[in-house]
Amino acid sequence: MTTTELSNRSDPIVVFTDLSVELTGYDRVELAGTGLIEQHYDTLLRLIGEREAGHLLQAAAEALDADRKNHNGEALRTRVIESKLYGPVIISLIKLWYLGSWYPLPGSYADVNGSTAGDVEHVVSAQAYREGLVWSAAGAHPMGAKAPGWGSWAEAPALPSA
Repeated sequence: MTTTELSNRSDPIVVFTDLSVELTGYDRVELAGTGLIEQHYDTLLRLIGEREAGHLLQAAAEALDADRKNHNGEALRTRVIESKLYGPVIISLIKLWYLGSWYPLPGSYADVNGSTAGDVEHVVSAQAYREGLVWSAAGAHPMGAKAPGWGSWAEAPALPSA
């Protein structure tokens, strides 16, 4: 492993991006194209706290490394996604990427890890709504935010090519 690979794996925003790629099914370029990686990363830090986010990203980095070695997604699935500790945050992150909104963590999470005042349902930003992955996944456009062109409403949404 090169020094660059080691430093990248210790960069929290790189780990956040790698985790987001796995959670959303979109690649790094597509996620970067939304312009939301840093905003979503900052949202995570603000809403669960830097300490808890650090623990999540450390667990994700270790699981992603294990999955790279084993060529499967088992470690990420079992250690992070299905984890009682991290699972609720993962669900909120997926919703954030797809819908542009933060959905509050369940009370059981807050009872163990605490909560922040911002952990309430809200649209993170106008950009997060406009660039939510749900629109491209559905072959549609965000209502009232990106005009699809005159008369386009008369046509069925285009299905993404496989």
